[in-house]
Amino acid sequence: MGTLLGTALVLISLAVLVYPFLNRHGYTLAGDPVLERLRVARMRVYRQIADLEGDYRAGDLTEDDYELQLSELRVAAARIMQREDQLGAVESDVEALEREIEAARRGLVGPPEGGDAIK
Repeated sequence: MGTLLGTALVLISLAVLVYPFLNRHGYTLAGDPVLERLRVARMRVYRQIADLEGDYRAGDLTEDDYELQLSELRVAAARIMQREDQLGAVESDVEALEREIEAARRGLVGPPEGGDAIK
């Protein structure tokens, strides 16, 4: 009886661990998929700008090349943001984070565990 129960627990545990890898449907993000793709594209452009600035500081780019590429990336980001606004006002990541922090603060009843009260 104990062996049967142990085997069942092992099989259930393995199924729980393996299921996400075998899930053919994958995970989808909540919200409008078009807006999500635009947000990802905007983040990609921001990352390209950061990489460009790093290359310029490292001396890999001339100032003219840097300015040209930076203006192109800024235009690309502006177009993406304009399209996002057309599809439904998109809040910035900072605004979303601030909103989450405010909601968490409202949910606090007492001081954090092991800490003093927040004033």
